[in-house]
Amino acid sequence: MMVRATLVRIALLSSALGALTGCSTVQSVGGSVGGFLAHHDPNADNLNAGANPMQMAGKPATRPSEKPKVLPVASQDINCPEVDIADGGAALRVGGPDNPSVRYQFNIGDTARECDPAGPGQAALKIGVAGEVVIGPAGAPGTFNAPLKITVTRQSDNKPVFSQTYRVEAATNGVAAGPFRVVTDPIPLSMPTLQLADVYTITVGFENGTGGPSPTAHRHRKRRTTG
Repeated sequence: MMVRATLVRIALLSSALGALTGCSTVQSVGGSVGGFLAHHDPNADNLNAGANPMQMAGKPATRPSEKPKVLPVASQDINCPEVDIADGGAALRVGGPDNPSVRYQFNIGDTARECDPAGPGQAALKIGVAGEVVIGPAGAPGTFNAPLKITVTRQSDNKPVFSQTYRVEAATNGVAAGPFRVVTDPIPLSMPTLQLADVYTITVGFENGTGGPSPTAHRHRKRRTTG
């Protein structure tokens, strides 16, 4: 039985180590957050607030009583930034440099984001990251944790407007991978345009013992043209 368990752990590790050479293990980077965030509010899409609301077509107003009507801004009107995986941040390996000495490894498996209107010229951004931990040949069952950094950067001056490191935790019996999931609280953002993907970038990645992953990121953008 010990031989079989070791072979299963090695197979799991071999699959997971593919993340070290890129982001091939990321299943869905920057996907829709509706089914990902446990506390998603289905009523958020109907909020009557937002930046640069569209005006009803018609003749220009000639009197205050004839001001153009304002259409509400809903979540689907906002072009929310995609989630990028930082270079070197898709996985975190703990142990020696070669496979037989690896104790365990954390991998990012899925990401999501959600942009909701939060008042005139304001948006609320939520980011979710999910993944797993697998045991290596030198590891043993247990509960493990790793530092996961989430950063939102303003593109105009490359200045972070939000940066926080989360301590993610996952438990495994040594055979099956142990899942983890983290969801940020709503992050307030200035929304000068509905095209938030042109204003901000989102980067997530594991931090290593030398200070974290590179600030550059793998791009997985699928830009929307609406809004």
